[in-house]
Amino acid sequence: MVAFPSLKPRHVLIAFGFGALSTLLASWGEIGLAFNAFPLLMPNSMDESTWAMILLAVVIAPFVEELAKPLGLYFIHSEEKADLELKEWAFLGAMAGLGFAVVENLMYAFGVIDFGTETSIWLLGLRFLLPLHMIASAISGYGIGLWVKTGKAKYFVACIAVSMLLHGAFNLAATLVG
Repeated sequence: MVAFPSLKPRHVLIAFGFGALSTLLASWGEIGLAFNAFPLLMPNSMDESTWAMILLAVVIAPFVEELAKPLGLYFIHSEEKADLELKEWAFLGAMAGLGFAVVENLMYAFGVIDFGTETSIWLLGLRFLLPLHMIASAISGYGIGLWVKTGKAKYFVACIAVSMLLHGAFNLAATLVG
C-alpha cells in the first residue's frame, strides 16, 4: 500500500468487516426507529403506505446506516491510535462502505430469488454499479480524519450530515424512479 504508507492491512480488514457487520445493526436500527420513534406515521404493514416507505428510505435508512458504517473507523482511532493521513481515513471509510454494500446487496439479491436466479444476479450487478455506500462512507471517513487531526468533532458531524443528505437524495431518486 505505497499510496497509503501508514495503513496496515488489519485497518482495511477492520473497516471492511465492521462495515459488513454494521448492515445487520443498521437493519435492526431502521426497523426499531421506524416503528418506535414514528409510530403514528407507520402503518400496520409497510405495504399499506408509500409515505412510510419513502420516510424509511429517505430519512431513517440514511440516518441509521451512515452512523453505523464508520464503527470500524471509530475502533481504529480509539483502540489502535492510528496516525493516518486524511486520504487514508477516506479510503478506510470507502472500505467500510464496500463491506456494508456487499452484505446489503446480497440481502436484496436473495430477497428477489423467487423471481429467478437471473433476476437476482441482475439486481446484484446493478447495485454494485452504484457505489453510493462507498462514496458516502468515504466522506464520513474523511470527517473522522479531520476530527482526529484537529480535535474538532464538528468536522466529523458535518461530513456525516453530508453523507446522510447524499444517501437520502440517492434513495429519494431511486424511490421516485420505482
